[in-house]
Amino acid sequence: MKTVKISSLAFVLLTCFAACKNYQLSVQIPAKEQLVLDYPNYDVFTASLQNRSLSKLEVKVVSKKGEERIRSFGLGAMATEKVRVEKENQLVLLNNGKQSIKLRVGIEESTRKKTTKKGLYRSFTLKNKGDKSIPLLIPNVMNPNLSPDSESGVNLKVGQQILFKSGFKKYVLLTVDENINNGDVLNVLELLAQRKKELGL
Repeated sequence: MKTVKISSLAFVLLTCFAACKNYQLSVQIPAKEQLVLDYPNYDVFTASLQNRSLSKLEVKVVSKKGEERIRSFGLGAMATEKVRVEKENQLVLLNNGKQSIKLRVGIEESTRKKTTKKGLYRSFTLKNKGDKSIPLLIPNVMNPNLSPDSESGVNLKVGQQILFKSGFKKYVLLTVDENINNGDVLNVLELLAQRKKELGL
């Protein structure tokens, strides 16, 4: 699989990089290829992704050391999403389909959320076994929209909340705790049905 890499040092950014803290670019990812976005001059950047095609795009944030997956999700056809990428990581956009994918990417410099202590993290997978998309909100991390029969890998701090919307309100789906083990696969459709029952929704 061919990889194309765009970084803050690439000439494609030209004048905007020196003058702007945010900008947009249009890209096209051919079938069976991937695009890597890496901006080492930013401590943290937020990528706003707009899929302008009818094919699904795989979005992954991976560590520059060993390419360990930090978080991932599928970006459905014509869908939009935001994802934060820290300096020690890079953003990988993977087209596993048979058609090219057109994408609008907005890059904005962000600030790293300060923490008083390192804390514990859990790496696990959110799986949608249903036939409808399930939009979730993970504050200060990303807002994955789980497509039907899809997965989203996350690496979240113990205490991190995962939210869902019902109508115009947000509710807590779950809070990451020590009962979640690294490598667990959580059935989001089942969790959502159980949580809505508890809330009387």
